[in-house]
Amino acid sequence: MDFGKFIDADTTTYWVNKKTGTTHMVFADVDWSGNLKLSTTTLNLRYERDYFFRKDAVDRFLKNYEFVCENPNVVFWSKVLANKQLKSELSWGLKTKGRLGITKEEFFNKVKGEV
Repeated sequence: MDFGKFIDADTTTYWVNKKTGTTHMVFADVDWSGNLKLSTTTLNLRYERDYFFRKDAVDRFLKNYEFVCENPNVVFWSKVLANKQLKSELSWGLKTKGRLGITKEEFFNKVKGEV
């Protein structure tokens, strides 16, 4: 079976939402009918959330999320992927009207640049 961006079933990868900056740990698997199924867990939100994607929802996931890495080291995991403060600075402290947060570009440079 072709898993596209996923190497094979039972693969754990890390993705980021292009709009919100929420990082997800994504587990690719096959459902009972043989279709690709994604189970995701958020990493950098205040409370952990789980999502499941099947069939057409997998295509929407691939459209709205960007691949980050497959096997992060401990430093990258703690400083970027699971960093709730970094996400908070993006969400609530955008550099607008004198706020001292970070821009969307700075956030995504950190997410992509420290692998």
